[in-house]
Amino acid sequence: MQHWSGAGPRLVAKSARRPPEAIPILARLTDLASPLRELFGFDAFRQGQEDVVRAAIAGRDTLALMPTGSGKSLTYQLAAMLRPEPTLVLSPLIALMKDQVDKLPHQIAATATFVNSSLSQDETAERLAAVELGETRLVYAAPERLRQARFVELLSTVGIGLVVVDEVHCVSMWGHDFRPDYLFIRRGLEALGDPTLLGMTATATPETARDIGHALGRELEVVHTSVVRPNLRYDVQEVANAEDRIEILVERLRTLRGGSAIVYSRSRRSTEELARVLRGHGFRTEHYHAGLQPAERTRVQDDFVADRAQVVVATTAFGMGIDKPDVRLVCLVSYPDSLEGYVQMVGRAGRDGEPSQTLLLASPADAGTLRRFAVADVPSLTELRSVYGALRVAQGLVDPDELSAVVPDRDARVLVGMLEQAGLLRRDFDEGRRMRISLDAAPRDAPERVETLLERARLVAESRADRVVAFAETRVCRHEQVAVHFGERFDAPCGSCDVCAPLARGSASISSPPPPLPEDVGVAIVDAVASLTWPLGRRSLLATLRGSLKAPPSARRSLAYRILAAASDAEVRRWVELVQRSGALVEVTTPDGFRVLHVDPAVPPPRIGTGMAADVDEDLVARLRSWRLERSQEDAVPAYVVLHDATLRELAAVRPRTLDELAGIKGFGPVKVDRYGDALLAVLATA
Repeated sequence: MQHWSGAGPRLVAKSARRPPEAIPILARLTDLASPLRELFGFDAFRQGQEDVVRAAIAGRDTLALMPTGSGKSLTYQLAAMLRPEPTLVLSPLIALMKDQVDKLPHQIAATATFVNSSLSQDETAERLAAVELGETRLVYAAPERLRQARFVELLSTVGIGLVVVDEVHCVSMWGHDFRPDYLFIRRGLEALGDPTLLGMTATATPETARDIGHALGRELEVVHTSVVRPNLRYDVQEVANAEDRIEILVERLRTLRGGSAIVYSRSRRSTEELARVLRGHGFRTEHYHAGLQPAERTRVQDDFVADRAQVVVATTAFGMGIDKPDVRLVCLVSYPDSLEGYVQMVGRAGRDGEPSQTLLLASPADAGTLRRFAVADVPSLTELRSVYGALRVAQGLVDPDELSAVVPDRDARVLVGMLEQAGLLRRDFDEGRRMRISLDAAPRDAPERVETLLERARLVAESRADRVVAFAETRVCRHEQVAVHFGERFDAPCGSCDVCAPLARGSASISSPPPPLPEDVGVAIVDAVASLTWPLGRRSLLATLRGSLKAPPSARRSLAYRILAAASDAEVRRWVELVQRSGALVEVTTPDGFRVLHVDPAVPPPRIGTGMAADVDEDLVARLRSWRLERSQEDAVPAYVVLHDATLRELAAVRPRTLDELAGIKGFGPVKVDRYGDALLAVLATA
């Protein structure tokens, strides 16, 4: 294998260790254009790339702050081929390591491998043997692999010269994506003989950059390219409800002229529902979340990259490591957890430099939910005490699954990392899957340390949420807000955001007034069902009567569409429930398993006036109040925080039977559906 030097190509023995004079020689390397062209086929570097490569081959510890799509991977891949020793790349993207290695240029791929939990023990051993023999120059591994003593010992014997830490911001406890295994990288570097370090991230504020250097124990030379992406348009649009979100998203997707789109949603259920709705409007759409089988996730990724799918509705993990240059729209249908996360997600648009759109749909209700969730993500003092107590009992080796049983709603490893940061324990090399924990006598000020840590965590969480909300609500240039957050200056106006250059709303966003409600709603509902070309299930019928964009295409063309648009979701649900109870509508299961509604012509529809009071079962209201009291005690919050009395009465009147129907009840957003939905449906099912 040839390796480039200032004097031209030279051969290096496979098992060669770094000679003392090697780094000074590499530091004088002047010709980087030739290896760039020979290995990658590029005639010139992008901004910042050459600085990173030169720092890495010269042996200077470096932090590369470069936005998504700026070509960070090329820098360490080229540096790995120019240095005399192997390079270790630590990346959290286990599921995408194979894809990353497969897409390397041929000359680099021939000397690259990855080692992660997806491989068998035999395959792992075979790959590590190739590393030991000097046949591999670029090794990809997850950060937790550094906790395995045998792996580190082997790499130490081989002589790793450069360690690349991808997503290096994860080492900061106060950053937006803390991962406890990153804390051990510093120890791993020491065990490897302190090789050169190259940290890479697209999302680090100046404060996070300082935390990174402190956590890794290195003075880092910073190569910083601007986070401002002039080809991206930033739009933030306020929405009142879920229907608004769908209407605006459909309108925006229809404006795309070629290219593809990624739509980010918070929950698995919402990705599936939104994908189904978009398919109903003619978009080739897939959904993606961690609950899918690995083969299905791979299929969705492949279909998206190959343009067989135009839109993917996904949770936040989708898009990491996927190099698709022509994403023309990235839309977030609710607030992200942090401004850093937002910039990372929308940064997946326009990687080819062509004009592309980003869209954040936000509501005041979302802001409150985000703040509550941010604080709820901070563990309690009781949880930390429980973990610490379990560790004292375990005495050394701890199975993470057993520890998770102590705090079932938390990642126990994160709590261990927090206790380690507070100086109450030391996590050493793992033994298999088990964590090796060393506990000394608790310091006298242990309670104060933990309380101080938790207080700072709460303040950071609140600040992070407030910053996202301020970004959306403040009428200041979006590009300027992003630049300032990441320590840059930007002179507005940008001419490419909703503040500096508002877009005209399309005609699709201007809905005609709803028709007046019929005098007899019961008759109208039965007539509407009878007029349908294809029978509908309860959920689709409700969407049709209300005039929702969630209604199936055939129903949107029917006379039944929007006839009850002037009523609320809850009213329409209650009316349909009354018609079903009368027997005028009957639910039938089709041969392929779908439940649809048919009219029973032998049963007259009930007379329902639009001013009729709700039919409420007071016994059911009492059972719901009892459930609410128990839940509020479990969550240690007042009962009204769980659900208001008005919401309980509406539940008793409408009696939703599915999570989708529950989401239509006033006072129920996605958060409450996810948190209370299954338990409430169980109570309602007993009515």
